[in-house]
Formats: sequence, structure tokens, C-alpha cells
Amino acid sequence: MINLKEIRKSCSYSQKELAEKLGIKQQYFRYETNENQILLEIFLKILDV
Repeated sequence: MINLKEIRKSCSYSQKELAEKLGIKQQYFRYETNENQILLEIFLKILDV
């Protein structure tokens, strides 16, 4: 299982910083907490960052 929080922290980004880079604003934390299923498009953007 992929842990989005670990990926984000390995890049030294806060949730807010990564959300801004992805253009999704405050929604990002919902992906880390599994409140929302992550879209493939967003997941690929995270990998690019």
C-alpha cells in the first residue's frame, strides 16, 4: 500500500504546499486520511512532484 504522507514528507512538503503545487488547495489532506479516493490524475501529479 502506498503511503501518501510518507511520499509527501520525503519531499519535505507540508500538506498545504503540496496541495498548492497540485492545484487542489485544501482537499489534499482527505487523500492522506483516505476520506476521498485519490484520482489517478492527482496521484500521477504527486509522483511528478
